[in-house]
Amino acid sequence: MAAAAGPRHNFIMRTYTKPGSRLPRQVRGNPRLQEEFHDPYHARGKEKGPARCTDCGATYVRGHWRWQGVTPPATGKTICPACRRVKDRYPAGEVIVSGAFVAAHTKEIEGLIRNTADNESREHPLHRIMDFRRRKGAIAVTTTDVHLPHRIGHALKDAWGGKLATHYDDEGYYARVTWERND
Repeated sequence: MAAAAGPRHNFIMRTYTKPGSRLPRQVRGNPRLQEEFHDPYHARGKEKGPARCTDCGATYVRGHWRWQGVTPPATGKTICPACRRVKDRYPAGEVIVSGAFVAAHTKEIEGLIRNTADNESREHPLHRIMDFRRRKGAIAVTTTDVHLPHRIGHALKDAWGGKLATHYDDEGYYARVTWERND
């Protein structure tokens, strides 16, 4: 059977622009929506030039805090957000470790928590332990950042199992992680 002769129509949608002009930029999300950052210790602007924390020695360069020295040397002096949190006793995170397993393995658990925090702090100077307290059958750790409790909780769960619960408070920039094992 032969196909019907006649004009064929190809419907192609085209965007017409002036010759030599660029295509319109695709925008995702609502450009009028401003994301709110609730951390009161977050800097509103960047420091000018390299600066060194007078308390811990961390160096601020091009928008990032680092432990290593910089070239040229840091001329400015400031206090990093982690040291300000420690002075104000205003933690950003908390880890609560509890259960019968904790009483039997306190030293190992403390070692894992400190090693995880030290490893994290080597790469991110603002992620530190503020306070480490032992209670009856529990350990309470406060931190200067919301990400460190999450990493500590997952390190405990990966090492010994147990129940892990994480709660982030978006309004107050706070993270609470609880880990429990009762056996």
